[in-house]
Amino acid sequence: MDMKFDSPQFEGNLNSDLFIKWMQALEHFFEINEYCDEEAFKVAILKLKRYSSLWYENLKKQRARKGKPQIRT
Repeated sequence: MDMKFDSPQFEGNLNSDLFIKWMQALEHFFEINEYCDEEAFKVAILKLKRYSSLWYENLKKQRARKGKPQIRT
């Protein structure tokens, strides 16, 4: 039987319980699909929406300004 699983999205929220549930769902998704750390990171970034996506883009810019390496995992 062929089953398709999709990873959940995260819009950014100050509710820590929602973030923890998202992380747990992502970890389960990665385990099922046997993703390595680099693959899992790329999928997680794609699932950031709205506020969380803006936060990540800002983090990348801050790291670049400080000469820090890109985040890969």
